[in-house]
Amino acid sequence: METYPQPREIVRKGNFPYIFKITRDYVHETGWNLEKPFISEWLEIEKTGRLTVKANENGYAWDGCTPKWSVFNLFIIGTPDGHVDHRTMEPFTYRASLVHDALYQYLDTVPVTKDLIDCLFLEMLGDFKLRKIYYYAVKWFGGSGVAQRGI
Repeated sequence: METYPQPREIVRKGNFPYIFKITRDYVHETGWNLEKPFISEWLEIEKTGRLTVKANENGYAWDGCTPKWSVFNLFIIGTPDGHVDHRTMEPFTYRASLVHDALYQYLDTVPVTKDLIDCLFLEMLGDFKLRKIYYYAVKWFGGSGVAQRGI
């Protein structure tokens, strides 16, 4: 049995809801060329840059764009994920936040830089009108205090 890199320990205070869940693996071609592949329980990146967020048997859940808080389990306030894109029937930030969250979960061990991860997030936001604001938010505030050892 192979030992996978573990997701980094994230201390969350308060009520942070997971609002999305995939039940099938999600695959995205990043265009990255890696020296070695990265394989973990929830994330795999091939040397060719083919990235897979694994659903496994229970599905992969995430909170979309953060921060978000549940208020008395009645409604959620926080960073909007955008309205539903008629082409995908998913919020505009759905796929970008999925990939970004999975990569940040392994930010300390994944073999790509935070800058590359954040640029992929921007690219995946496509024609979302607030993409630059969201990009700069993750660039400046995301993953603060995490030392990257996998690169």
